[in-house]
Amino acid sequence: METQESSYGQKFGNWLRRSLAVKLLAIGFLTLLLMLPNGLILNLISERQSRMSEASAEVSASWGPAQTLTGPILSIPYTEWTDLEDGKRIASKRLAHFLPETFEVDGKQRHQTRKRGIFEVILYETDLQLKGAFAAPDFQALHILPENILWEEAVVSLGITGMNGIRKELLLDWGQAPPLRMEPGTAAPGLLESGVRSPVPVQKGETEYPFSLGLSLNGSSSLHFSPVGKTTNIRLASDWPSPSFNGNFLPTNRNISATGAKKGFEAEWQVLDLNRNFPQQWVGEAYHPDQSAFGVQLIEPVDNYLKNTRSAKYAILVIGLTFLIYFFFETLKHVHIHPFQYFLVGLAIMVFYLLLLSLSEHIGYDLAYLSGAVATIGLIAAYSASILRSPRMTAQLALLLSAIYAFIYIVLQLEDFALLAGSLGVFAALAIVMWTSRKVDWYQL
Repeated sequence: METQESSYGQKFGNWLRRSLAVKLLAIGFLTLLLMLPNGLILNLISERQSRMSEASAEVSASWGPAQTLTGPILSIPYTEWTDLEDGKRIASKRLAHFLPETFEVDGKQRHQTRKRGIFEVILYETDLQLKGAFAAPDFQALHILPENILWEEAVVSLGITGMNGIRKELLLDWGQAPPLRMEPGTAAPGLLESGVRSPVPVQKGETEYPFSLGLSLNGSSSLHFSPVGKTTNIRLASDWPSPSFNGNFLPTNRNISATGAKKGFEAEWQVLDLNRNFPQQWVGEAYHPDQSAFGVQLIEPVDNYLKNTRSAKYAILVIGLTFLIYFFFETLKHVHIHPFQYFLVGLAIMVFYLLLLSLSEHIGYDLAYLSGAVATIGLIAAYSASILRSPRMTAQLALLLSAIYAFIYIVLQLEDFALLAGSLGVFAALAIVMWTSRKVDWYQL
């Protein structure tokens, strides 16, 4: 009886070992199981990216944040009278705001990088020359009586996001007046949260008030401008070769050079008052020009963490193709491979993505990919040599794995055509599998 039970057990064990259906189910289960460490690696990439953002924020807090310039804005107070029921009148002071007729900015930007630990932060220095002209304030259009206007309290304000980025004293040239030193704080904190201001002479008889201002500013990541002029013209030249133009308006002209002596970009914006959603003059805080800001962001040409994330998302494809190679070796070459051995090979593939992440933070993504792929393919080939017991099959395995990793690398470089290249690659892999297995008698196996 015991001999018969032992025979049944041996037959069942042989069936498990040789059953094609059981083998396929085991491979499928292991593939899904290996997605758990893949999810942990994706979470680790997000964590490292967050740490890089924290390092960038720490450096930017000391140097200067992403800068947005809003203004200059001419603010003139006036007295508003309120009639009470008992016949008395109460006076309150309000602000009328006026924008320039013309506003031009000529800027030159120079980048530099600072390190916080292993993370690099992009910073910039910029020298800006602001100029333009205000027309005579039209209080009649705002229905304000001339006798209520407080001309002597006129103030020009310039909104600056990061005050700690100001490198030099700010002197405002206003009409025929001598240069005026601008002080911290704005005339309307509800309109311009932070910035500088200066009292300016405004008189009834004047028809135009030309102005100019030089501004040296430190910042990080991005530089934006608000279209405060009836006609706004911004010209900016930088030595950073990877700009991202964003905001409410794109440049009318731009020139980007990634190499050579003129490495960097030149951009020019032209914005009319008809392109924005606020007028040339208003009362109070009804409008906020900074909401229509536009400009440029200095982006990393190679985002290691983005490429690591995209690489890890292809893990299931790499595992699937690798397991498929082993499955064909097992079925066509009559080699027996245990599911645990499949699992160890899958773990080696997962370790590749961990190597890629850690190495790319020190030596760059491309070199990290090459190093990680060579190490992983070498490890799998050395381990498989003892399983396959055939130098020829081991060499074939190494070549096929090299082709898989090379294909994934090419797909990652083709950002705009990644989906197309990936689809064609998977189709080609399926075609090869179908062609190789076209004469296999699966029932006989």
